[in-house]
Amino acid sequence: MDNFRKRAVFVVLISVVSILLLWLTWTARYVLLLLFASCIGALILSTFTNWLRSCIPMRRGIAFAIVITIIGLMIALLTWTRGSLLLQQLGDLQSYIPSAVRQIHSRLQSETWGRWLLAQIEDSEQLARGASFIFSGIRGAMYLTGAAIAAMFLITVSSLYFGAEPDLYLRGVRRIVPETYRSIFEDCLISVTKTVRAWLLARLLSMTAIGALISCGLFVMGVPLAGTLGVIAALLTFVPNIGPILSVVPAALLAFAISPAKGIFTILLFCLAHFLEGNLVSPLVDRGIVKLPPSLTLTVQLLLGSIAGAFGVALAAPLTAVALSVLNVVLPPEKSRPAPSGSVRKLPQRVQAL
Repeated sequence: MDNFRKRAVFVVLISVVSILLLWLTWTARYVLLLLFASCIGALILSTFTNWLRSCIPMRRGIAFAIVITIIGLMIALLTWTRGSLLLQQLGDLQSYIPSAVRQIHSRLQSETWGRWLLAQIEDSEQLARGASFIFSGIRGAMYLTGAAIAAMFLITVSSLYFGAEPDLYLRGVRRIVPETYRSIFEDCLISVTKTVRAWLLARLLSMTAIGALISCGLFVMGVPLAGTLGVIAALLTFVPNIGPILSVVPAALLAFAISPAKGIFTILLFCLAHFLEGNLVSPLVDRGIVKLPPSLTLTVQLLLGSIAGAFGVALAAPLTAVALSVLNVVLPPEKSRPAPSGSVRKLPQRVQAL
């Protein structure tokens, strides 16, 4: 009877602790995502710092200060040279899009097939106003609102703290991890670091390629605000699956307002740019990256989008990469497991430790 009572108390305590942990995780979901984004920022800074130290032997603190100074000067230079023009074009884009939607609506009304198409849609005027409102919401999400500014500030400060002394925080985490699992923790940490670095490099090259291709293509076709639309396409490329679809909306609206042919060519331009990026740029940096199944990434994006909004969607891909990287360490693929001894297949040592 006493043994049953102890087991019952243990089960109740475990259940209560699990519920409390789930509740705390749900309550602090935005804070946890901010910490994850800060870790990514710290990893970027640490990567540049270690690269500088490999080129020029020096103390880590000095190398880190040099990296921060260079990044700060580059941001200040870009803001001084292109910042005002970009803000002005973003403001112009806000007024161009509703006008483009109205022009497309008027053009459809002037065509027989267009009137037929609008007749199949109830309240076409309301649809046109809704399209403008939807894009305004998308554009507004891209602007630095007060919450976004606060989040970026917290991410930047936390990244600086984590990047300045990563060993200090890692030692604290290692003390929490039981000694039995520390070897697994170290393997997971190494795997996650390599994976996230490779994934960030792939995203950076993809964003640069997409931005350059879209800007040049739209400029050649005579679509207004080609540079701003290229920047938007590059930024949205960071978000797989959903980002490329959203990036084509403003450019296609402006192009269709000029002529249907330009609208079609604009959509083809985006398709061609992402095709070239996916078949030429990505394979060059694809080594060492955990393969992200598109369906899994999209599922995680939808899940985190319902939990944390656009911030969760933006971080869904790196979170998926981290989870798969940890899974590959804890449960390695069959071909990388040790050969069976005798007639009994032994589990990997990492799994036995669990």
